[in-house]
Amino acid sequence: MSELRSTGQRKSDVLASLAENRDMWLATSSPTGRPHMIAVSSWWDGKQVVIATIGTSRTARNLDATGLGRFALGSPDDVVMIDVRVLDSVPVHHADPLLAAGFAAAAGWNPLEEAGSWKFFRLTPLEVQAYRGYGELQGRQVMHDSQWLE
Repeated sequence: MSELRSTGQRKSDVLASLAENRDMWLATSSPTGRPHMIAVSSWWDGKQVVIATIGTSRTARNLDATGLGRFALGSPDDVVMIDVRVLDSVPVHHADPLLAAGFAAAAGWNPLEEAGSWKFFRLTPLEVQAYRGYGELQGRQVMHDSQWLE
């Protein structure tokens, strides 16, 4: 078995993964508890994760209704789970130009150029877990109550 990563190393690895602005899985739930999951393009702006989705989609409705979601990125042997809260949302046509440009540069596409009523959601991390296989389940928490652990 390889040496277990410290909390600090896990945090560093999470931040490096987020900075890659990869597509992630986003799970949401309706107020009645019906789960829903989609793949989303993301932009980590250094503090929040920004996504874009059709404003009338089930994901947008769930985020608007509950204000909560969960991201998953990585693979089964290198997992990052991020519980998030909606900080705000805005139709892409009314978004701050810096937000729209940052998302487009990071994600590689621009929702302003897509048909439909797209919205940006800025999501702030609440809890973050990072683990590589079952051996790292203990100590997997690297953020709690929006505070990075050391």
